[in-house]
Parts: sequence; C-alpha cells; structure tokens
Amino acid sequence: MMPPDTAHHVGAQPVALIQTRADRHLAAGQWLLSAAEDTQRARKEWADDGIALLRCGTLFTAVRLAVGLVYAAADSDDLRDVDAYLRQALLGGPVFADTRWGLYYALVPEGTDRLPPWSHRHKDAECLGPNAYLGVPEPTRTDPGVGFSYWCVPPQDPETLCRPEAVAQLLKDGRDQLTVAEANTGA
Repeated sequence: MMPPDTAHHVGAQPVALIQTRADRHLAAGQWLLSAAEDTQRARKEWADDGIALLRCGTLFTAVRLAVGLVYAAADSDDLRDVDAYLRQALLGGPVFADTRWGLYYALVPEGTDRLPPWSHRHKDAECLGPNAYLGVPEPTRTDPGVGFSYWCVPPQDPETLCRPEAVAQLLKDGRDQLTVAEANTGA
C-alpha cells in the first residue's frame, strides 16, 4: 500500500500521483503567466529571451534584495552555495537572481508590501507591489551560467511562496554580517 500522501483512491484501486520536474515547471509557468498583461506576449518573451515582464501585486509581491546583502547572509559569493542557502533560509520559496544588475528577488504573498517593515523602502531591499513590473525568468532557467537571470529556487506551485518572516530574517542576518565586516575593517 502506498503512503497516503502519494496515492489517491479511484474506486478500490490506488492511483499513484507522480509529478515530474517538467510538470512542476509547466504548472509554475502557467501560474506565473497569469500575472502577465498579455499571456501570449509573455510566453513569446520567455521563448525568445528567457525573461518575461510580469506584474507584481496580483499573484505575488517581490522583495528585491541587493546582492551584497544576500552574499553576506549566505557567508559566500559562490552562486551554488548562495542558492543552497536561499533554499534553506527561505524554506523552498521561489527566488531568482538577476546577475547583470546584482539583485535577487524573493516572491512573497500578495499584499506583503502593505505590511511593516515592507511598507517602506530600504537601501538594500525593496518590496515591489501593485503596478510594479518585473522581468521574470522562465521556470526552467535554473543554471546561473546561462543568461542574466535564473531561478536559484524555482517555483514549485502557486501555494509555495517565501514567507515574509523568513525574508526579514535573511535581511537581518545579512545586515548583521555586513555590520560585523565593517567593524572588522575599521570602516
């Protein structure tokens, strides 16, 4: 007999639910595309450029994080180590990097931008809510060596977003590390 979380019963026969990585990417892509003003255009942008312009504040809010802050929190600037840190620190919530501009984006629940401490901008972090547009990589772009933007922690499903409290803890940890580093260098 299969564990209850891996089977559904249809009549008297158990049916295994197997979700492949491709299935998860497809589901995540469909969900993300529903944040586009023009789904067909966004789909074409993903196909042509690997990045589509999506609107924040409907399905998700995005917290933009400065690369130095994330590296400090992760205590590393090796992208694979940083990605592993983000997976753990943000409990599997989706995060992507824009390596060209040195920014990370953690997707959090819609409305987070209206809550403290997110309701005002910081020099190293900003919450992007309604009317903000964001270049979001296609869900299969998970390799930091390909293009300028990739998913450090790919979206798994619409219900799995970063917890705002976990992102706030990452900010605190990064800021604390930067303060210690500045004190040690006498800056």
